[in-house]
Amino acid sequence: MKKFLLFVLALLQSCVYKHIDVAPICIAETNNLITYEKNIKPILEKNCISCHNVNYHLDEVQLDSYNEMVYWSNHNLLDQIIPFGGNIPRMPKGGKLTDCEIYTIKKWIESGLK
Repeated sequence: MKKFLLFVLALLQSCVYKHIDVAPICIAETNNLITYEKNIKPILEKNCISCHNVNYHLDEVQLDSYNEMVYWSNHNLLDQIIPFGGNIPRMPKGGKLTDCEIYTIKKWIESGLK
């Protein structure tokens, strides 16, 4: 009986869940097809559309449609969202896109704005 209890105890101890923190994977690192509808539009809705929409377009920049996003992507959009020289990025006001969001937009632009 003593051996059985030691076996059960050893078995239970080996089954203890060990929590391992894993960094989230950026979709742009694993997905070769970044699209406006699936990947870019949600980033814009979360970070940009409140100030850059058809009704209110701060600095004359409107980002609430695919065509507008393509236009601004070809007119230095990345310069506005990427931190440079230790300075915070110009956009979004009062915040910063995550590294993954920046990388996703950059990859979308480099892959042809689909």
